[in-house]
Amino acid sequence: MPLFAAEAVTHSKTLSISSKSMTVKNMEHLAIFEGDVVMVKEDMTITARHAEVTFASKNAPSETSKSSSGLVAPRSQFENNEITVIHATGDVVLQQGEKRAKSNEAFYYQKEDKVVLLGEPVAWEKDYKVTGTKMTIYLQEDRSVVEGSKVLIHPKEPSQK
Repeated sequence: MPLFAAEAVTHSKTLSISSKSMTVKNMEHLAIFEGDVVMVKEDMTITARHAEVTFASKNAPSETSKSSSGLVAPRSQFENNEITVIHATGDVVLQQGEKRAKSNEAFYYQKEDKVVLLGEPVAWEKDYKVTGTKMTIYLQEDRSVVEGSKVLIHPKEPSQK
C-alpha cells in the first residue's frame, strides 16, 4: 500500500501519483517518488520503481496562503505549479486500454501529452508486438512513432502483473 500520494491537474485532467515515499525539493521544483510508483491519468496507468516530477511555476504564485482562521501557511508544491515532465525509471509499465508497453525508463511530457519510452521498449496490442530503440506515444492523437522498429504478428502477450 502506498504511503504517499499526490494529485496535480494537467490540461484539466487529474494526474494521481502514489508511492512508498515522496521527497519534495521546493527550491529545485522537483518531487521524487520512490518505491511502487503508480501514476494514473484518465485511462492511462504508468508504474515504475522511481519517478521524478519536474514543475514550472504558474503565473506569479504567492509563497503563502491565508486560511479562514487567519493563519498563514506555506503553499503546497502542487498547488501553484504545473508539471512539465515526469521521468520514470525501473521496470516501467504503461497500460492504456488494451495497449501495454514496457521499458527501462519513460518520460511523460505534459504540454505535448506524450510518453517517450527508452531502454529496450516493447509494446503489445491485440495480436501484435512491437520492439524498438525508442517509442514515442502521442496520447491524444492515438499515434505512436517507433525508431528501430520490429513488428511480430500474433505473439503471446506476457501475463499482466
